[in-house]
Amino acid sequence: MPQYLGTTLVVTKNELIPAFWCNYLSLHRRLLIDEKRGCGLKRAQRGGGLDTNLLINFDTLPKRIQQQLGDPRKTKHPLESFYKIDKEAVNYYNDYQYPDGSYLLPETIEQLIINASVLKAVIRLEAERESERLSKGGSLRGIGNTLYTDAHSFNAVLLKRHNIEHNLNSHLRRFKQQLNAFKIDSYYTLIKDPEGKSKQNALKRDERVNKLLNDLFAGRNHKPNATEVAREYIAFLNGYIEVINNGTGEVYNPKDFKPLSNRTITNFLSLWQNEIGNEAKRSGDRQKLMQKFVPYHSLEQPHFAGSMISIDDRQPPFWYDKNSRIWWYLGIDLASECITAWAYGKTKEELILNFYKQLVINYHYWDVPLPDALECELSLNSSFKETFLKEGAMFQNVQIHPNSARSKRIERYYRTLRYELEKEQEGWIARPFALSEANQAGPEPTKIIPYKDLVALGFSNIQTWNNMPNKQDPSISRFDYFKNRQHPDLKPTNYKSFIKYLGRKTRTSCHAGIMKLQESEWLLGDKSEIYTGENLIRLLKSVEDRTIDIYWLDDKKGNIYKALIYDVEDGRYLCEALPKPIGAKAPIEAKDYHKDATEIMSRYQATVTSYMQLQKNAIDKVTVINNHKKTISNSFSIPGFETYVPQVDDDTLPTIPIDVYEDEEDAFEYTNNFNRNPINSL
Repeated sequence: MPQYLGTTLVVTKNELIPAFWCNYLSLHRRLLIDEKRGCGLKRAQRGGGLDTNLLINFDTLPKRIQQQLGDPRKTKHPLESFYKIDKEAVNYYNDYQYPDGSYLLPETIEQLIINASVLKAVIRLEAERESERLSKGGSLRGIGNTLYTDAHSFNAVLLKRHNIEHNLNSHLRRFKQQLNAFKIDSYYTLIKDPEGKSKQNALKRDERVNKLLNDLFAGRNHKPNATEVAREYIAFLNGYIEVINNGTGEVYNPKDFKPLSNRTITNFLSLWQNEIGNEAKRSGDRQKLMQKFVPYHSLEQPHFAGSMISIDDRQPPFWYDKNSRIWWYLGIDLASECITAWAYGKTKEELILNFYKQLVINYHYWDVPLPDALECELSLNSSFKETFLKEGAMFQNVQIHPNSARSKRIERYYRTLRYELEKEQEGWIARPFALSEANQAGPEPTKIIPYKDLVALGFSNIQTWNNMPNKQDPSISRFDYFKNRQHPDLKPTNYKSFIKYLGRKTRTSCHAGIMKLQESEWLLGDKSEIYTGENLIRLLKSVEDRTIDIYWLDDKKGNIYKALIYDVEDGRYLCEALPKPIGAKAPIEAKDYHKDATEIMSRYQATVTSYMQLQKNAIDKVTVINNHKKTISNSFSIPGFETYVPQVDDDTLPTIPIDVYEDEEDAFEYTNNFNRNPINSL
């Protein structure tokens, strides 16, 4: 705002920068030039001191700048003192949405903000005039007319000062109605057609027409294009073709539909809201459909090994026969990027169970629990969704993606494997439509590699991959990252949840606490511990001399590493079978593990013998007197023969010395002496 320095009207540099000059240097240069010329801008006061600011003579400014800044010596428009941009209007119109969710156009927002700001100024001016007239005893009649005149004459000031104009109603009565409505409903009343009804009324297409066009485009056995649909719609209106709804049996009546141009129909079918449904109905390539329409997540890579494994099938780009490639099914730990499981074959259907078996074998061999989470594709894993792939069974969390390549992180590693390792190897097959020239096929014919060589090459690439640097920590290999940075909260492997599906079954029986399995002997226990004492007696009551099913897992060498016992009749889990510990026959050759094995077996044996003795001691001797005669008469007898009655003296019976426990506590004293389980050190 211009101010007086004595009798001279001046402005500060802040009023001129950056509205009229971009920075101080350009303004200073202009001052120097005009001072040399003797005309133009003149300084009323030099700046530079602590309390001294640069002031410029207002009358030396160009006329356009004087008009925009305003000359206080001239009479002001009545609305100038009240006009300012309404901040609430700015927020309201920028956030306003039509019922269909669309926002206002930028130019519409700017115009509405000006109109609302002017009306707010008119309301304040009205209040001042009413107050002034009432204080002087005057009448309020005619104030509305003066407000109308002031509002529309204010456009000249707006144009000079701000290069804008309002477009409030120019008819007096309509202006008063507009002002009164604004007082009641505020900003909403200034929006033209706030409900968006005029746009809907202008459309020739209604919901019935829209549905018919979409049905003609996507509801048929073949795929017409938009132009063909437009021709068919016109033919339908003219009675040349009939359209029947297969679901309801309705025969559509052409008289119920409005004529449309070809361009209207093709534009309608190209709208996103129609394309997304039509292509979902017509598309046979779900991958392309998902990439075109469905947004995707961006997720942070896991930092701990074992947090999640991503699995999928692939065909390395090599032929073992003309147009025949080997199938691999791989699993990659997402934190370490290490390939932790694999299976291969000539058809992918044979891979999946072998893959999960190999996964369990590898993790057991590396002595790490199975991963917490699994992400996989649907096609090969769908049959296991209700068995071992249920959440909480083999894995705590399972994400099955139906034909969604970009949802599985392993797909990106497959690209790296293809172009960073396999591309350099003999017989590599280029993609037929590769964009990069370096990835296109060369002039040499594709070489066929023998099947056994391709298997060996696959394992060699897995070994190389796992020994390459990890991206999160390039100082160590992927496999070392996997082994050394397992998540601390991983749960132990739950073999019960999958051993029936991935393991083998042997039907056998238990005799004297020992079972035969794969030409070796096994004992009873649970949770990797051979039971003794009361726990062993409890198990013997359930399995001794009974037929049982043992499900077991073995490695590639045939060594059994997990065997679980189930009831034959109801399939109930009973206990675990553990290898029988073997001691040393010759004492001089006994090692520590032989001694531990002997101790375990002695406790196992002592449990049975002690229980046998306890049960024996619990039996009291009784005499049975049978009062039921075997004969019904004494009519037959042999002369000279008397009936023989044996006499038995208890004192003459032979006795066998045995160890007798004084009480039951002595008999089960072993339960308190065998707290340590040396099998853990075997």
